[in-house]
Formats: sequence, C-alpha cells, structure tokens
Amino acid sequence: MLSFAVFAGVLAVTYSHLCLFSPPQRGTVDGINKAGSADCLLLSGPCGGRPRGSTVTKVTAGQKLRVTFQKNLDHWDHTPGDFKIKIGEETGHLQTLSTIRDNGEPSLYVYSTEVTVPNGLPAQSILQVTYETKNSAAPAVFYQCSDLMVE
Repeated sequence: MLSFAVFAGVLAVTYSHLCLFSPPQRGTVDGINKAGSADCLLLSGPCGGRPRGSTVTKVTAGQKLRVTFQKNLDHWDHTPGDFKIKIGEETGHLQTLSTIRDNGEPSLYVYSTEVTVPNGLPAQSILQVTYETKNSAAPAVFYQCSDLMVE
C-alpha cells in the first residue's frame, strides 16, 4: 500500500505545472526553465497556499493588463483543459476575465494575453491564473496568484 501512495505522489508531481510571470506570482520562481518546477506546482486554492507578499503590482481600473504565464509541464491527454484568468478579492468572488484552451502545447510553453482591469474592485485584489486539467490522471486544478493594488 505504501508503494502505491509513493507512486501516486510521484505521478501527481510529474503531471503538469503552472507558473505566472507577469504580473509576478507570489513566492519564488526557482527552476522555471526546467519542466517540473516545484514553484509551479500549487494545488490549493485560491493561491496555492502562498500568503500575500511584498511584491505588489499597481493597476488602474479600466486599463489593459498583460498577463503572461507558463505551462511548465505538459499533461494534455485528449481531454483539453483550460487556463482561466480571474481577478477580485482573495477571500471573495473572483471574476473571470479570460479563458484559454489547452491545445496540447509542449512543456515550458508561454501564453500571453491582455485583459481589462474591471471597475469596482477592492484596492487590495489578486489576479489568479488556474489550470483546470480535465485529466483524471492529474490534479484537477493548479493555482497561481499575483498581488495587485487597484487604483
């Protein structure tokens, strides 16, 4: 039984990762140029268990914001998942700004898109990127967050 648990843990670690480049993700970004980085393997919402940090990106409501993130390790398996970019209060409702389909791009693939920062957000907000895998052999969702100051 122990060997199965170890195998399942290794399988989960090797099956997909998500890192957020811009705005910068909470915590470190060690090893992001290598598929399978531990800093890209955050499995608990809303922000992978990482607390609000000292790096905060100032944004203005109504303006465009470029979001750049990486599929650090590919897991695509004929059931395409998707990436969602959301914004809002960490402990409240997050508004979906964009959905990008996973079309089987390789590990280390970088996605970039522009979103509009909506009006009416709290000053201290988060930008959350999730990877919903839709793959029964992988964790259901990977999380990353960036801390924002909305003006």
